[in-house]
Parts: sequence; structure tokens; C-alpha cells
Amino acid sequence: MIVPTLPNAILLIVLGGAFIHFLIAGGRTFYFESATDDAGAALGQSFVFTGTLLTWWLGVRSPIPAANQLAAALVLAASLSLYEWARRTIRGRRFGLGFGDHVPDALCAVGPYRYIRHPIYVSYLLAFLAQLTALPHWITAAVFLINIVLFVIVARHDERVIATSALAGDYAAYRERTGMFLPRLNRAGPDKSMR
Repeated sequence: MIVPTLPNAILLIVLGGAFIHFLIAGGRTFYFESATDDAGAALGQSFVFTGTLLTWWLGVRSPIPAANQLAAALVLAASLSLYEWARRTIRGRRFGLGFGDHVPDALCAVGPYRYIRHPIYVSYLLAFLAQLTALPHWITAAVFLINIVLFVIVARHDERVIATSALAGDYAAYRERTGMFLPRLNRAGPDKSMR
């Protein structure tokens, strides 16, 4: 075990704490409807192991170079900023958990949802990228890659649920304008009428 320097310790505390924040803030934000939400809740709870505990476990075993600290801090700041922007945008709109069958009352195409369809998932992936940047290890690389695959699957599931709902027509048009995880820069601008 290596005693982390103060900058390393601060980064490790904040980075590991970000995953706990996702879990707690998500519990206050997302609509829980039924037992179908269990998979989404389990996904959120896994952040404690793959995010928090893994960060702290690896972080006390190896020093983090200053360049990695800075890069990880910047990626983490982007992650948390996007998460809070998206979370505040959907608060009170009855957005459900991933893998659930709940459909929001209305389509949301404001805030970060104006540019990408799944900003919450992107914020999670950015946090795992920050973890990989701070602690480049085969375990963090595997966790990052697994989460990319996982969140693509979750996003596609969410989209299939909405595609069979009363929002299907509006959502199809929204999909044409916005990218799943990255903005579509080559398309016409976002439709401001979708609120």
C-alpha cells in the first residue's frame, strides 16, 4: 500500500465519491414504478463496486502521475457537470430507471437532451473514463469497456420502450435530430418546440 499524496487523495475521494453521488442523486431523481425497475436499480448500485471501491482499492496501490490527475479531474468535472445539468432538466418529469418499462409523461428535448438522447449515461461513461485516466490498469480498462457495452444496451432498451408508447412519433423525429451519445452536428438544429 502506498500512502497517496494530498492531490492523489483528493482526486481519489472525489472520483470515488462521484459514483456514490450518482446513486444517491439518482434515487432522488428517477421515477421508481415497479419490480421492472430492479435491473436499473441494481445497475446503479453496482457503481459502488465498479466505481467507488475499485477506485479506492487501486488508488492506494499506485501513485497517480500529475498529468493523469489533471486529465482525470477535467473528465470528471465534465461528467459531474453533464450529470447535474441532465438531472436538473428531468427532475419532476417522471423519467424512469434504465431497463425499466416506464415511459415519461412527455418527451424532453431541452437542456442537454436538446443535443444528445442519453446525457445521464454519457455522464456515467465519462466518470468511468476519468477512473481509467487516473488509474490506467487492465481492470479499469475492462470496467470502462464493459460499461460502454452495457450503456449502449440500456439506451437501446429505453428507446425500444419509448418506440412502442404514445411518444413514438415524437421520439422518432427526436432521434433523427439528436445522437445517442454524441451530438449530431450535421443535422438541422434541435427543435425548440419539444418541451
